Amino acid sequence: MTAEPRWLSDEEQAFWRLLLAADRTLERVVDTALNESADLSSPEFAVLVTLSEAEDRRLRLREVCAELGWDRSRTSHQITRMERRGLVSKEKSPGDARGVMVCLTERGMTHLEQAAPDHVETVRRAVFDHLAPADIPAISRFFEGILAVEANDDVDAPAAN
Repeated sequence: MTAEPRWLSDEEQAFWRLLLAADRTLERVVDTALNESADLSSPEFAVLVTLSEAEDRRLRLREVCAELGWDRSRTSHQITRMERRGLVSKEKSPGDARGVMVCLTERGMTHLEQAAPDHVETVRRAVFDHLAPADIPAISRFFEGILAVEANDDVDAPAAN
């Protein structure tokens, strides 16, 4: 961190608060739709999508962590809750008794297939209906910049274009 805080201007403060409010609203809208359409939470949906895209619909637990950007504890607890619901199963990793494979079950795939049409419509209604296609590259660069920042890195901000 720098010695002197780089205070936000009024315009930057308003944008920051708008970004936070939009994030909360988007999370709430998506969660509500997933729950109503397929009795899933957003984290459950994220795990199911990740497993559905994997070879043989299975991944090592650490790969699920990496794909979702979650720590091992959060991922492990989420997988345990989902296993109780029959959405995923856990198996020992072949050749590594300490490794855990997370597998998408038929029930999990059914929930995912049930959720997908309403989910994509919710995403379209909440995000893309308010976005001009020409704006997507600039907004993508903005979010990619955010994702590149590590919480404790002292990174110089790039100049705005």
